[in-house]
Amino acid sequence: MDWDSYYEKFYEWATSTQIKKMSSLTSFGASAEVAEVAQEYMDEKAASRLIKKAVANGVQFTPDEIYDLSGCCDTSAMNELLKSAKCAFTQEQLEDLWGSADDDVLELVAKRNHVTMFADDVVEEASIEDKADYDEPEQNEPKLGSFSKLGLAFVVGSLLGKKSQSHHGRCTGDCANCPPHYGYRYGRWYYGHDHTHGCEFGGNKGGGGL
Repeated sequence: MDWDSYYEKFYEWATSTQIKKMSSLTSFGASAEVAEVAQEYMDEKAASRLIKKAVANGVQFTPDEIYDLSGCCDTSAMNELLKSAKCAFTQEQLEDLWGSADDDVLELVAKRNHVTMFADDVVEEASIEDKADYDEPEQNEPKLGSFSKLGLAFVVGSLLGKKSQSHHGRCTGDCANCPPHYGYRYGRWYYGHDHTHGCEFGGNKGGGGL
């Protein structure tokens, strides 16, 4: 059966008859009609078989038709469709087909069309990194005045004085004057609290006494 006869009666047949008669096709018509029929099947296996037969008979599809067929054909049919396609694709058109065909086939078609897929994403990512590297404003270190220097010296001296009060590892009972130290209680570490707050060395009852 030639394509014109098939296409003329296509919508008069039940779906099962449409698919059955497809096997007897001896010729194919316009790519738009073939793509239309493949989508009307509502059957991925039948649509893929029709498209493979059409490609084998030299039918060339447009990028838009190939995109529409990606919704009804399997990966193997899309691979053959793209590998045989002679139409020109844009970057956006190929990116829209990502996932409907094998990656190596899409990359082959992209190379054939001198297109780099997802190039915009790479440029945008590089721009963000460049901005982080070069747009960071320089921050001048604040100059310390006389009073600031005195205050800093006082704080440092206090810290050194506290650090020098080493703990011998045993509770002396003088909880009020126990220097800040690490304690462990209820699964958490504490520092700088009062002596009874998770004291690792013991302490008065209820305060972490070991």
